[in-house]
Amino acid sequence: MQFLKISFSSILLFILVVPFIMTYRIGPGETPYWLFGLIFVALIGNLLVDVYRENIKKYFFWKQIILGFIILATIGMAFYSSIVVRHQTAPTYMIHDIILQQESAIRFLIHGKNPYATSYFGTPLEQWNYSATDVNPALYHFVMEPFYLLFSLPFYFVSTRTIGFFDGRMPLFFLFFLIFFYIAKLIRDPEQRMLFIILMAFNPSQLGYTLEGRSDIFMFGFLLAGLYYLYNNRNLLSGIFIALAFAVKQSVWPIFPLYVWFLYAKNRQSLSINKALAKTIKLLMPFTIVFLSITLPFYFWNQKAFIDSTVLYLSGSTPNSYPISGYGFGMVLQSLGFIKDTNSYYPFIFWQLGICMPVLLYFYFTIKKSLSVKLLIFLYGVILFIFWYFSRYFNNSHVAYLTVVFMTAYFWPEKDLKK
Repeated sequence: MQFLKISFSSILLFILVVPFIMTYRIGPGETPYWLFGLIFVALIGNLLVDVYRENIKKYFFWKQIILGFIILATIGMAFYSSIVVRHQTAPTYMIHDIILQQESAIRFLIHGKNPYATSYFGTPLEQWNYSATDVNPALYHFVMEPFYLLFSLPFYFVSTRTIGFFDGRMPLFFLFFLIFFYIAKLIRDPEQRMLFIILMAFNPSQLGYTLEGRSDIFMFGFLLAGLYYLYNNRNLLSGIFIALAFAVKQSVWPIFPLYVWFLYAKNRQSLSINKALAKTIKLLMPFTIVFLSITLPFYFWNQKAFIDSTVLYLSGSTPNSYPISGYGFGMVLQSLGFIKDTNSYYPFIFWQLGICMPVLLYFYFTIKKSLSVKLLIFLYGVILFIFWYFSRYFNNSHVAYLTVVFMTAYFWPEKDLKK
Protein backbone atom coordinates (compact mmCIF):
# COMPACT_ATOMS: atom_id res chain seq x y z
CA MET A 1 0.00 0.00 0.00
CA GLN A 2 3.00 2.31 0.40
CA PHE A 3 3.24 2.64 -3.38
CA LEU A 4 -0.04 4.54 -3.38
CA LYS A 5 1.96 7.45 -1.98
CA ILE A 6 4.08 7.87 -5.10
CA SER A 7 3.94 11.55 -6.00
CA PHE A 8 2.78 12.88 -9.34
CA SER A 9 5.99 14.93 -9.62
CA SER A 10 8.05 11.73 -9.65
CA ILE A 11 5.98 10.21 -12.46
CA LEU A 12 5.98 13.47 -14.42
CA LEU A 13 9.75 13.79 -14.12
CA PHE A 14 10.20 10.25 -15.46
CA ILE A 15 7.80 10.92 -18.35
CA LEU A 16 9.53 14.15 -19.43
CA VAL A 17 13.18 13.23 -18.85
CA VAL A 18 13.20 9.98 -20.85
CA PRO A 19 12.16 11.45 -24.24
CA PHE A 20 14.50 14.40 -23.68
CA ILE A 21 17.64 12.29 -23.20
CA MET A 22 16.59 10.06 -26.09
CA THR A 23 16.18 13.07 -28.41
CA TYR A 24 18.84 15.63 -27.50
CA ARG A 25 22.62 15.35 -27.24
CA ILE A 26 23.76 15.30 -23.61
CA GLY A 27 27.44 14.82 -24.37
CA PRO A 28 29.84 16.67 -26.68
CA GLY A 29 30.60 13.37 -28.43
CA GLU A 30 28.79 10.11 -28.01
CA THR A 31 26.83 10.33 -24.77
CA PRO A 32 28.65 8.07 -22.28
CA TYR A 33 26.55 5.16 -21.08
CA TRP A 34 27.60 5.80 -17.51
CA LEU A 35 25.77 9.16 -17.73
CA PHE A 36 22.62 7.40 -18.93
CA GLY A 37 23.12 5.00 -16.02
CA LEU A 38 23.36 7.80 -13.46
CA ILE A 39 20.24 9.47 -14.84
CA PHE A 40 18.28 6.21 -14.72
CA VAL A 41 19.47 5.53 -11.16
CA ALA A 42 18.36 9.03 -10.15
CA LEU A 43 14.95 8.57 -11.75
CA ILE A 44 14.40 5.24 -9.98
CA GLY A 45 15.81 6.64 -6.75
CA ASN A 46 13.36 9.51 -6.99
CA LEU A 47 10.50 7.01 -7.14
CA LEU A 48 11.89 4.92 -4.28
CA VAL A 49 12.19 7.95 -2.01
CA ASP A 50 8.42 8.35 -2.35
CA VAL A 51 7.84 5.07 -0.55
CA TYR A 52 9.67 6.18 2.58
CA ARG A 53 8.35 9.53 3.67
CA GLU A 54 7.98 9.23 7.44
CA ASN A 55 10.12 12.35 7.89
CA ILE A 56 8.60 14.92 5.52
CA LYS A 57 11.47 17.39 5.91
CA LYS A 58 14.10 14.81 4.94
CA TYR A 59 11.81 13.47 2.23
CA PHE A 60 11.58 16.78 0.37
CA PHE A 61 15.26 17.50 0.99
CA TRP A 62 16.28 14.35 -0.91
CA LYS A 63 13.64 14.91 -3.56
CA GLN A 64 15.06 18.37 -4.28
CA ILE A 65 18.65 17.07 -4.32
CA ILE A 66 17.71 14.37 -6.85
CA LEU A 67 15.72 16.81 -8.99
CA GLY A 68 18.63 19.24 -9.06
CA PHE A 69 21.03 16.49 -10.10
CA ILE A 70 18.72 15.29 -12.89
CA ILE A 71 18.31 18.81 -14.30
CA LEU A 72 22.07 19.37 -14.31
CA ALA A 73 22.83 15.92 -15.74
CA THR A 74 20.32 16.30 -18.57
CA ILE A 75 19.56 19.92 -19.46
CA GLY A 76 22.84 21.22 -18.07
CA MET A 77 24.80 18.70 -20.14
CA ALA A 78 22.64 19.46 -23.19
CA PHE A 79 23.43 23.17 -22.86
CA TYR A 80 27.14 22.45 -22.43
CA SER A 81 27.20 20.04 -25.35
CA SER A 82 25.34 22.35 -27.71
CA ILE A 83 27.89 25.12 -27.11
CA VAL A 84 30.97 22.87 -27.39
CA VAL A 85 29.81 21.03 -30.52
CA ARG A 86 28.88 24.28 -32.26
CA HIS A 87 32.33 25.71 -31.46
CA GLN A 88 33.96 22.56 -32.84
CA THR A 89 31.78 22.40 -35.96
CA ALA A 90 30.66 25.73 -37.46
CA PRO A 91 29.19 29.08 -36.26
CA THR A 92 25.80 28.25 -37.82
CA TYR A 93 25.56 24.68 -36.48
CA MET A 94 22.29 23.92 -34.65
CA ILE A 95 21.69 27.54 -33.68
CA HIS A 96 18.93 30.09 -34.16
CA ASP A 97 19.70 33.16 -36.22
CA ILE A 98 19.06 35.58 -33.36
CA ILE A 99 22.17 34.23 -31.60
CA LEU A 100 24.30 34.78 -34.69
CA GLN A 101 23.00 38.31 -34.94
CA GLN A 102 23.47 38.97 -31.24
CA GLU A 103 27.10 37.86 -31.35
CA SER A 104 27.83 40.11 -34.34
CA ALA A 105 25.90 43.01 -32.77
CA ILE A 106 28.00 42.73 -29.60
CA ARG A 107 31.19 42.94 -31.65
CA PHE A 108 29.80 45.94 -33.53
CA LEU A 109 28.94 47.63 -30.24
CA ILE A 110 32.38 46.97 -28.73
CA HIS A 111 34.00 48.59 -31.76
CA GLY A 112 31.73 51.64 -31.54
CA LYS A 113 29.42 50.67 -34.40
CA ASN A 114 25.67 51.11 -34.00
CA PRO A 115 24.12 47.59 -34.19
CA TYR A 116 20.80 49.11 -35.32
CA ALA A 117 22.28 51.19 -38.12
CA THR A 118 24.28 48.55 -39.98
CA SER A 119 23.54 45.49 -42.07
CA TYR A 120 24.69 42.00 -41.14
CA PHE A 121 25.98 40.94 -44.53
CA GLY A 122 29.45 39.49 -44.22
CA THR A 123 28.70 38.04 -40.76
CA PRO A 124 27.86 34.39 -39.96
CA LEU A 125 24.18 35.38 -40.12
CA GLU A 126 24.48 35.59 -43.91
CA GLN A 127 25.49 31.91 -44.00
CA TRP A 128 22.55 30.79 -41.85
CA ASN A 129 20.04 28.67 -43.77
CA TYR A 130 17.02 30.99 -43.87
CA SER A 131 15.56 30.09 -47.25
CA ALA A 132 16.62 28.69 -50.60
CA THR A 133 15.05 31.65 -52.42
CA ASP A 134 14.51 34.58 -50.01
CA VAL A 135 17.02 36.81 -48.24
CA ASN A 136 16.86 36.78 -44.45
CA PRO A 137 15.34 40.17 -43.48
CA ALA A 138 17.32 40.05 -40.22
CA LEU A 139 20.38 40.93 -42.32
CA TYR A 140 18.95 44.46 -42.53
CA HIS A 141 17.57 44.93 -39.00
CA PHE A 142 18.49 44.04 -35.42
CA VAL A 143 15.08 43.54 -33.85
CA MET A 144 15.94 43.01 -30.17
CA GLU A 145 16.00 45.77 -27.57
CA PRO A 146 19.39 47.03 -26.26
CA PHE A 147 19.52 45.17 -22.94
CA TYR A 148 19.68 41.91 -24.89
CA LEU A 149 23.19 43.06 -25.84
CA LEU A 150 24.16 44.94 -22.69
CA PHE A 151 23.40 42.06 -20.32
CA SER A 152 25.46 39.72 -22.53
CA LEU A 153 28.58 41.90 -22.53
CA PRO A 154 30.03 40.55 -19.21
CA PHE A 155 29.55 36.99 -20.45
CA TYR A 156 31.32 37.94 -23.68
CA PHE A 157 34.34 39.46 -21.95
CA VAL A 158 34.70 36.67 -19.39
CA SER A 159 34.26 33.77 -21.82
CA THR A 160 36.54 35.16 -24.53
CA ARG A 161 39.29 35.71 -21.95
CA THR A 162 38.91 32.31 -20.30
CA ILE A 163 37.79 29.68 -22.83
CA GLY A 164 38.59 31.74 -25.93
CA PHE A 165 35.12 32.08 -27.45
CA PHE A 166 31.63 33.34 -26.73
CA ASP A 167 28.29 31.70 -27.43
CA GLY A 168 25.20 33.89 -27.21
CA ARG A 169 23.39 31.15 -25.31
CA MET A 170 25.61 31.58 -22.26
CA PRO A 171 23.58 34.47 -20.77
CA LEU A 172 20.39 32.73 -21.92
CA PHE A 173 21.26 29.57 -20.01
CA PHE A 174 22.18 31.63 -16.94
CA LEU A 175 18.73 33.21 -16.98
CA PHE A 176 17.12 29.82 -17.60
CA PHE A 177 18.56 28.49 -14.35
CA LEU A 178 17.85 31.78 -12.54
CA ILE A 179 14.16 31.13 -13.17
CA PHE A 180 14.35 28.09 -10.87
CA PHE A 181 15.75 30.28 -8.10
CA TYR A 182 12.69 32.52 -8.20
CA ILE A 183 10.32 29.56 -8.45
CA ALA A 184 11.91 28.09 -5.31
CA LYS A 185 11.45 31.39 -3.49
CA LEU A 186 7.89 31.86 -4.72
CA ILE A 187 6.20 28.49 -4.22
CA ARG A 188 5.99 27.44 -0.59
CA ASP A 189 4.34 24.04 -1.04
CA PRO A 190 7.27 21.69 -1.83
CA GLU A 191 5.29 19.34 -4.08
CA GLN A 192 3.86 22.23 -6.11
CA ARG A 193 7.33 23.75 -6.26
CA MET A 194 8.79 20.59 -7.74
CA LEU A 195 5.96 20.27 -10.25
CA PHE A 196 6.49 23.85 -11.39
CA ILE A 197 10.27 23.40 -11.72
CA ILE A 198 9.88 20.11 -13.61
CA LEU A 199 7.40 21.58 -16.08
CA MET A 200 9.41 24.75 -16.51
CA ALA A 201 12.65 22.81 -17.04
CA PHE A 202 11.38 20.04 -19.31
CA ASN A 203 8.52 21.87 -21.02
CA PRO A 204 8.48 19.90 -24.32
CA SER A 205 7.08 22.82 -26.29
CA GLN A 206 9.74 25.30 -25.12
CA LEU A 207 12.96 23.49 -24.23
CA GLY A 208 14.11 22.76 -27.77
CA TYR A 209 13.77 26.41 -28.76
CA THR A 210 15.76 27.46 -25.69
CA LEU A 211 18.55 25.03 -26.57
CA GLU A 212 18.87 26.55 -30.02
CA GLY A 213 18.99 30.04 -28.52
CA ARG A 214 15.63 31.71 -29.05
CA SER A 215 15.21 34.70 -26.81
CA ASP A 216 11.88 34.18 -25.03
CA ILE A 217 13.37 32.71 -21.85
CA PHE A 218 16.03 35.45 -21.87
CA MET A 219 13.29 38.03 -21.46
CA PHE A 220 11.14 35.88 -19.17
CA GLY A 221 13.92 35.56 -16.60
CA PHE A 222 13.67 39.30 -15.91
CA LEU A 223 9.88 39.35 -16.14
CA LEU A 224 9.50 36.54 -13.60
CA ALA A 225 11.84 38.34 -11.20
CA GLY A 226 9.81 41.54 -11.63
CA LEU A 227 6.54 39.74 -11.00
CA TYR A 228 8.00 38.01 -7.94
CA TYR A 229 8.96 41.36 -6.41
CA LEU A 230 5.58 42.82 -7.40
CA TYR A 231 3.92 39.95 -5.52
CA ASN A 232 6.06 40.76 -2.48
CA ASN A 233 5.19 44.48 -2.68
CA ARG A 234 8.79 45.44 -3.40
CA ASN A 235 7.83 47.95 -6.05
CA LEU A 236 11.28 49.42 -6.66
CA LEU A 237 12.86 46.08 -7.56
CA SER A 238 9.72 45.07 -9.43
CA GLY A 239 9.81 48.15 -11.62
CA ILE A 240 13.51 47.67 -12.34
CA PHE A 241 13.23 44.04 -13.41
CA ILE A 242 10.07 44.56 -15.47
CA ALA A 243 11.82 47.46 -17.21
CA LEU A 244 14.78 45.19 -17.97
CA ALA A 245 12.39 42.69 -19.53
CA PHE A 246 10.90 45.50 -21.64
CA ALA A 247 14.42 46.46 -22.70
CA VAL A 248 15.09 42.92 -23.94
CA LYS A 249 12.13 41.91 -26.10
CA GLN A 250 8.88 43.40 -27.35
CA SER A 251 6.77 40.34 -26.51
CA VAL A 252 6.47 41.61 -22.94
CA TRP A 253 5.12 45.02 -23.99
CA PRO A 254 1.43 43.94 -24.08
CA ILE A 255 1.57 43.55 -20.30
CA PHE A 256 2.11 47.30 -19.86
CA PRO A 257 -1.55 48.45 -19.72
CA LEU A 258 -2.28 45.55 -17.38
CA TYR A 259 0.70 46.44 -15.19
CA VAL A 260 -0.39 50.08 -14.94
CA TRP A 261 -3.95 49.02 -14.27
CA PHE A 262 -2.76 46.59 -11.58
CA LEU A 263 -0.86 49.32 -9.74
CA TYR A 264 -3.74 51.77 -10.01
CA ALA A 265 -6.39 49.23 -8.94
CA LYS A 266 -4.34 48.27 -5.89
CA ASN A 267 -3.92 51.93 -4.92
CA ARG A 268 -7.58 52.71 -5.61
CA GLN A 269 -8.68 50.21 -2.96
CA SER A 270 -7.59 52.60 -0.21
CA LEU A 271 -7.10 55.98 -1.89
CA SER A 272 -9.12 58.56 -3.76
CA ILE A 273 -8.86 58.74 -7.55
CA ASN A 274 -6.37 61.61 -7.55
CA LYS A 275 -4.17 60.11 -4.85
CA ALA A 276 -4.30 56.69 -6.50
CA LEU A 277 -3.20 58.22 -9.81
CA ALA A 278 -0.39 60.13 -8.12
CA LYS A 279 0.86 57.04 -6.30
CA THR A 280 0.63 54.95 -9.47
CA ILE A 281 2.77 57.47 -11.35
CA LYS A 282 5.26 57.42 -8.49
CA LEU A 283 5.41 53.61 -8.53
CA LEU A 284 6.01 53.67 -12.29
CA MET A 285 9.06 55.90 -11.95
CA PRO A 286 11.63 53.08 -11.42
CA PHE A 287 10.29 51.30 -14.49
CA THR A 288 10.32 54.48 -16.58
CA ILE A 289 13.79 55.60 -15.53
CA VAL A 290 15.42 52.20 -16.10
CA PHE A 291 13.74 51.54 -19.44
CA LEU A 292 14.50 54.99 -20.84
CA SER A 293 18.06 54.92 -19.51
CA ILE A 294 18.73 51.78 -21.52
CA THR A 295 16.86 52.56 -24.72
CA LEU A 296 17.24 56.33 -25.20
CA PRO A 297 21.02 56.29 -25.86
CA PHE A 298 20.45 53.91 -28.78
CA TYR A 299 17.43 55.87 -29.92
CA PHE A 300 19.37 59.15 -30.06
CA TRP A 301 22.37 57.41 -31.61
CA ASN A 302 20.26 56.90 -34.74
CA GLN A 303 16.54 57.51 -34.27
CA LYS A 304 15.39 56.21 -37.63
CA ALA A 305 17.48 53.04 -37.51
CA PHE A 306 16.35 52.22 -33.97
CA ILE A 307 12.62 52.67 -34.71
CA ASP A 308 12.89 50.88 -38.05
CA SER A 309 14.54 47.85 -36.45
CA THR A 310 12.63 47.52 -33.18
CA VAL A 311 9.13 48.66 -34.23
CA LEU A 312 8.50 49.14 -37.95
CA TYR A 313 10.37 45.99 -39.00
CA LEU A 314 7.84 43.87 -37.12
CA SER A 315 4.82 45.72 -38.52
CA GLY A 316 5.80 45.46 -42.18
CA SER A 317 6.53 49.18 -42.53
CA THR A 318 10.13 48.96 -43.77
CA PRO A 319 11.46 47.84 -47.16
CA ASN A 320 12.88 44.63 -45.63
CA SER A 321 10.25 43.78 -43.03
CA TYR A 322 9.58 40.54 -41.21
CA PRO A 323 7.29 38.51 -43.50
CA ILE A 324 3.76 37.35 -42.73
CA SER A 325 4.33 33.85 -41.40
CA GLY A 326 3.48 31.19 -38.88
CA TYR A 327 0.06 29.97 -37.79
CA GLY A 328 -1.88 33.18 -37.23
CA PHE A 329 -4.59 35.27 -38.85
CA GLY A 330 -2.19 36.63 -41.44
CA MET A 331 -1.74 33.18 -42.93
CA VAL A 332 -5.51 32.71 -42.91
CA LEU A 333 -5.87 35.90 -44.97
CA GLN A 334 -3.07 34.77 -47.27
CA SER A 335 -4.62 31.34 -47.82
CA LEU A 336 -7.98 32.97 -48.65
CA GLY A 337 -6.34 35.27 -51.18
CA PHE A 338 -6.77 38.57 -49.31
CA ILE A 339 -2.99 38.90 -49.03
CA LYS A 340 -1.06 38.17 -52.21
CA ASP A 341 2.49 38.86 -51.03
CA THR A 342 3.64 37.83 -47.54
CA ASN A 343 6.33 40.52 -47.66
CA SER A 344 3.85 43.34 -48.28
CA TYR A 345 2.34 45.67 -45.69
CA TYR A 346 -1.04 44.85 -44.18
CA PRO A 347 -2.66 46.92 -41.37
CA PHE A 348 -2.85 44.18 -38.72
CA ILE A 349 -2.86 46.91 -36.07
CA PHE A 350 -6.57 47.50 -36.69
CA TRP A 351 -7.36 43.87 -35.93
CA GLN A 352 -5.10 43.91 -32.88
CA LEU A 353 -6.53 47.09 -31.38
CA GLY A 354 -10.09 46.27 -32.43
CA ILE A 355 -10.01 43.02 -30.46
CA CYS A 356 -7.55 43.77 -27.66
CA MET A 357 -9.18 47.02 -26.53
CA PRO A 358 -12.66 45.56 -25.83
CA VAL A 359 -11.01 42.62 -24.06
CA LEU A 360 -8.96 44.99 -21.91
CA LEU A 361 -12.06 47.03 -21.05
CA TYR A 362 -13.93 43.85 -20.15
CA PHE A 363 -11.10 42.80 -17.87
CA TYR A 364 -11.01 46.20 -16.21
CA PHE A 365 -14.72 46.50 -15.44
CA THR A 366 -15.35 42.89 -14.41
CA ILE A 367 -12.27 41.66 -12.58
CA LYS A 368 -10.65 44.71 -11.00
CA LYS A 369 -11.91 43.88 -7.51
CA SER A 370 -10.16 40.50 -7.49
CA LEU A 371 -6.98 41.63 -9.18
CA SER A 372 -3.82 39.74 -8.20
CA VAL A 373 -0.43 39.02 -9.74
CA LYS A 374 -1.72 35.57 -10.64
CA LEU A 375 -4.56 37.16 -12.60
CA LEU A 376 -2.20 39.75 -14.08
CA ILE A 377 -0.04 36.97 -15.56
CA PHE A 378 -3.05 35.12 -16.93
CA LEU A 379 -4.47 38.25 -18.57
CA TYR A 380 -1.06 39.02 -20.04
CA GLY A 381 -1.11 35.59 -21.66
CA VAL A 382 -4.59 36.19 -23.09
CA ILE A 383 -3.75 39.64 -24.48
CA LEU A 384 -0.42 38.43 -25.86
CA PHE A 385 -2.15 35.51 -27.56
CA ILE A 386 -4.65 37.83 -29.24
CA PHE A 387 -1.98 40.38 -30.15
CA TRP A 388 0.30 37.75 -31.65
CA TYR A 389 -2.42 35.83 -33.46
CA PHE A 390 -3.54 38.99 -35.28
CA SER A 391 0.00 40.19 -36.03
CA ARG A 392 2.19 39.53 -39.07
CA TYR A 393 3.68 36.47 -37.43
CA PHE A 394 2.56 33.83 -34.95
CA ASN A 395 5.41 31.35 -34.98
CA ASN A 396 6.04 28.04 -33.23
CA SER A 397 8.23 29.57 -30.51
CA HIS A 398 5.49 32.12 -29.75
CA VAL A 399 2.98 29.38 -29.06
CA ALA A 400 5.61 27.69 -26.88
CA TYR A 401 6.21 30.87 -24.90
CA LEU A 402 2.49 31.15 -24.20
CA THR A 403 2.64 27.74 -22.50
CA VAL A 404 5.27 29.20 -20.16
CA VAL A 405 3.06 32.20 -19.35
CA PHE A 406 -0.08 30.17 -18.65
CA MET A 407 1.86 27.59 -16.66
CA THR A 408 3.27 30.38 -14.51
CA ALA A 409 -0.24 31.74 -13.94
CA TYR A 410 -1.43 28.29 -12.91
CA PHE A 411 1.26 27.76 -10.25
CA TRP A 412 1.32 31.33 -8.95
CA PRO A 413 -0.02 31.70 -5.37
CA GLU A 414 -3.75 32.41 -5.28
CA LYS A 415 -3.65 35.55 -3.16
CA ASP A 416 -1.21 38.44 -3.10
CA LEU A 417 0.65 39.29 0.07
CA LYS A 418 -0.82 42.13 2.05
CA LYS A 419 0.79 45.58 1.79
